[in-house]
Amino acid sequence: MNALSLPDHGRDPASGSDGAPASAPASSATNAHQGRGVHGAWRPASVAAIAAGAALLVAAAALLWRQQTLPAPYHYVLGETVSAAELGALAALGEGRLTVRRARVMADDQATPLAELQILEGRRADGTPLAPALLQWQARVDDPFLTITAPAEDVAALAPVLARHAQGATLLGWWDHSRLLQRLAGVDVAFTQHLGVPLFVPADWRGAKGGIEAAERAFWASGPAVDAAVLAREQQDFARFAQALLAPEHEGIAALQALAGGRKAVLVLHLRDLVLLGQMAPDKLGVAFQDLGAQGDVHGMVRRVHGWLDEHKYPAYGVLQARERPLRAIALTDEASGRTLAARLLPLMGNEQRDVAGATLVYRVGGFSVFELAAARSP
Repeated sequence: MNALSLPDHGRDPASGSDGAPASAPASSATNAHQGRGVHGAWRPASVAAIAAGAALLVAAAALLWRQQTLPAPYHYVLGETVSAAELGALAALGEGRLTVRRARVMADDQATPLAELQILEGRRADGTPLAPALLQWQARVDDPFLTITAPAEDVAALAPVLARHAQGATLLGWWDHSRLLQRLAGVDVAFTQHLGVPLFVPADWRGAKGGIEAAERAFWASGPAVDAAVLAREQQDFARFAQALLAPEHEGIAALQALAGGRKAVLVLHLRDLVLLGQMAPDKLGVAFQDLGAQGDVHGMVRRVHGWLDEHKYPAYGVLQARERPLRAIALTDEASGRTLAARLLPLMGNEQRDVAGATLVYRVGGFSVFELAAARSP
């Protein structure tokens, strides 16, 4: 797999420059520090500035994709349906209209998969098919590759809670989690489309960005025709959502309240989202992660985590656990990153733990944190 020039395993992923699928992540902690050092500490922005930044992200993404024309060097291959016995808690969700299918990402010139995944398939109550939604992703080359997912067991634990308690509210969350929770929990979500950002693209594949976009769109948008107006609106709204999470807490909360548009809203964040935000905007959020091996040796893992933090002087971190996967530590690379709304809301050891005005923590499970958003104040 080294021929793909993928980033070093478990190193700093924050090297993209905007909301478009980015080039290969940085391969060392030094690069993450340099990204912040060049730009300095991020100045607080108004809600209007956040909206303007979101518009620039969308425009830059469209421009970058149009400039590339080479075909994607990989393709998706569908596999067998996963049995209910293997699904565990997921099997009881979705009102019996959903199935889980295995799939693989195959390079055009290699026989071994680049990634193995599980997708959620199903039909609406009227029988019309749903486009596939990504449930689980396991890179078989250096991670991150194309994307990173939250553990499926975290999604399975959160979905029934939202089904009981979040009806009547609009869910604001990362677009992939939103699509899963809409189907598994029956909740209203702000993002229903496969938006595909960010992508972790190997350096050797930069010339094929247009083809990669086409391959992703062809696979994930299969099923009902995608309404271009709906897709464009959700792309713009998601860019606003990401910019809000990257803003200082007061501006970020105000931007989320504006995005909710006066509706009752629930905010769902996962520790993994920090890695994706760092890829989209490394000048605003410096993030690094390290895989620490099997989870059996607790004391050894603690020593490795603290040794890694001390070596790079990372000020705050969280730990992500997943069944049958190595323990993963996710760290902020500088103090300024800890003042972004996302970092303030997620449970990061070493970061400020004071409550954020306008967001009330109501539930935590696995890497997920769920907040009720206060309604925006009248002018």
